[in-house]
Amino acid sequence: MVIEECKLISNSRLARGTYAMELTAPGIAASVNPGQFVNILISEGWSPLLRRPMSVASRKADRIGLIYKVVGVGTRAMAEWPPGQVVNLLGPLGNGWSVTDDTFPVLVGGGAGIAPISFLHEDLNDQGREHYLLMGARGKDEHYLHHNPGKNITLTTDDGTVGLHGTAVDGLLKVLNQFNTGQITIFGCGPPPMLSALKDFVLERELPCQLATETLMACGFGICQGCSVELKTNESHSRPSYRDHFKLACVDGPVFRAHELA
Repeated sequence: MVIEECKLISNSRLARGTYAMELTAPGIAASVNPGQFVNILISEGWSPLLRRPMSVASRKADRIGLIYKVVGVGTRAMAEWPPGQVVNLLGPLGNGWSVTDDTFPVLVGGGAGIAPISFLHEDLNDQGREHYLLMGARGKDEHYLHHNPGKNITLTTDDGTVGLHGTAVDGLLKVLNQFNTGQITIFGCGPPPMLSALKDFVLERELPCQLATETLMACGFGICQGCSVELKTNESHSRPSYRDHFKLACVDGPVFRAHELA
């Protein structure tokens, strides 16, 4: 983990409400893995006070890419940063995806969850590793990829304007018919309703799944205790300890196994 002053190379609109930026960050790029994040200092002043956590979406040589949605004062400020601006980043933070050689990865993303899924997709492509990518959105204008099932990329939209009509989990049900489900692992990231539906889906079918939780991680390294994630506890323990019942997304996650989450 380093604090690094990074030069902004590009910052542009990727899709409706979604932006992509690339920064020179040699210290972070040297060690970041898919699923990890950085904490961005938006302002040197008091407002906004807290850093903003952003999953890394790509890595090329000494540069990293971020994909973010404009949802509040911090991200609105980020969208206005011009190339050449110096941005203070803390990272890499958290624990990323764990991909084994004996499984077929199926990647499921939606909303702001497209960033860590995109990085994993890029990393698997760099390894020449076959996998499937499924991205969900409300409509066509929120997608930045092309629907191409022949190349293992499926898009879903709630309004049916591109790809499969329905949610990302609806699309997953159709995609899974192509594979021997005993040999796949699902990797998911997205807004809480999507993660909840995806968790229910995989637990019902007893499928291995890793989920990247979305929560505010103010400090990024476990000091503020603000990003607690509730876990299932052993029912034989009548009074489980705090650390048995809760983990911190920033240091224990943000990636957790689906069966661990309450």
